[in-house]
Amino acid sequence: MPFVAIHSPILGTDVEIRVDADPEAALAADAAVVAEFERLTAVFSIYDESSELSRWRRGDVDGCSSELTEVLAAAQAWHAASGGAFHPAIQQLQRRWQRAAAEDVLPDPAELAELAAACATLPFTVADGRTERIADCSGVDLNAIAKGYMVDRAALTASAVPSVDAVMINAGGDLRHLGEGSVLVGIEDPAAPFGGTAPRWRVQLARAGLSTSGGAKQGFAVAGQSYARVIDPRTGWPVTNTTSASVVAPDAMTADALSTVLRVLPPVEALALAEAEGWACLLVGADGGEKMSLTWPATDRQSTSEDEPDANRRE
Repeated sequence: MPFVAIHSPILGTDVEIRVDADPEAALAADAAVVAEFERLTAVFSIYDESSELSRWRRGDVDGCSSELTEVLAAAQAWHAASGGAFHPAIQQLQRRWQRAAAEDVLPDPAELAELAAACATLPFTVADGRTERIADCSGVDLNAIAKGYMVDRAALTASAVPSVDAVMINAGGDLRHLGEGSVLVGIEDPAAPFGGTAPRWRVQLARAGLSTSGGAKQGFAVAGQSYARVIDPRTGWPVTNTTSASVVAPDAMTADALSTVLRVLPPVEALALAEAEGWACLLVGADGGEKMSLTWPATDRQSTSEDEPDANRRE
């Protein structure tokens, strides 16, 4: 049986660590994972005013660490590759929908269009390993990509511990598996109630990353209607076509960003993009219907909630 530990709260969620190793090595790997998460939280947290990202957003620091530079560069690349469907700086739109929910009044479409146009371009650039702030960066939020990066780094740290054969890190729906064997992961129906529900889908994950962007039960309630928390940066409106997007990719950071991109894009475009790039994805529509890429590694194996991690994101 693998060593299993759950730490909470880390990144505002439960972090599950599974390690195949002798007891001493497993404990060392577990401690290394927690330490790595703590170190990287001090880089990427937007809730800690002293974090590197918070200070960079305010303009208190000029240069960036290699970690922050790497994730900002990845965010820039995904923004370009997705045609703006992935955007790390839409805080104004998010706050506008929060205000709409508090006032119970829908935003004016013209206002949303204006806010979307205002954030059409990124307020920073990364080139040749150097980051430059070219506009107000106070709204930069890397949560849709940094958590996957942190999971990757934590998994690599654990796998580097001598005598560790395999490791799986699950941070609230962002997973990475490294080493021998594989792990069976459950994905719940986004329309099902919280807790006590068996997964609707299962996927066998081996030496790869997995992320699910869901949250059908979370979001904005405005004027008697429920709206998803994920906002299309190009229009300013919450997404409506897809309630859940799960992605299997070579690493957790790629899966993390892609799960957001594929949820924002119309399902036909999302599937076409995934197929063209060879990514495995599972999309769940607003009607509950599912669409899978040809490479989606689904399995019919049955299991209980005790022997499989939960791939559903806590947003």
